[in-house]
Amino acid sequence: MNQPSRKARELALRQEIIFSAAEQVLGERGYHGASVDEIAKRAEISVGTLYNLFGNKENLFACVTERNIEVMRQAVKARAENVSGGVEKLHAAIDAIFAYFAEHEQAFRVWVTATGGLDWNILPQFGERVIAGMRTFSNDITALFRRAVREGSLPRLDPEFLALSLLGTINSFVTHWVVEKKGKLSLYQQGVHGILDAWCAGAARREPGRRSA
Repeated sequence: MNQPSRKARELALRQEIIFSAAEQVLGERGYHGASVDEIAKRAEISVGTLYNLFGNKENLFACVTERNIEVMRQAVKARAENVSGGVEKLHAAIDAIFAYFAEHEQAFRVWVTATGGLDWNILPQFGERVIAGMRTFSNDITALFRRAVREGSLPRLDPEFLALSLLGTINSFVTHWVVEKKGKLSLYQQGVHGILDAWCAGAARREPGRRSA
């Protein structure tokens, strides 16, 4: 496999520095209060360089968000691959999502302050790339639910509906935690696990012939 050129490595490093500075400023000021000047200052680059790389604040934010979604998606995929069974994979996915939030608190605070939530409340100017990334992530979770439903571990409901319900719950819980600044993030994590367990218990109470999709 060809190694990235020195120029490519330097560009990637510079982008990471800018992304980190952008997350700090956006997290502190919110999207509308953040300025390109302050982001450039914290990244220790000129405003002109930032504009040359990203064009405008909207595109910079889209790039930051797109990167964060993919990092979280890969973290979920890696953890889910280490367990067997659809429900076990879903529990692993929940742990991976919250582990990402705990490790990258600034990143999702940026998302919440800019969009009003973690899920589908994406401002139009951030473009189809961010929306496509969220859809891909949602599709990954849907695939895990499809497996669990097929195995009979969950009620015979549309896996996409179940995935949206779970992601919506996580969205609400984490947004509440960020906005209200109450309790530990781990308590919200336990709550999501509890909801999934309740769904599983509901499937167990159904007639065996009606449990699999």
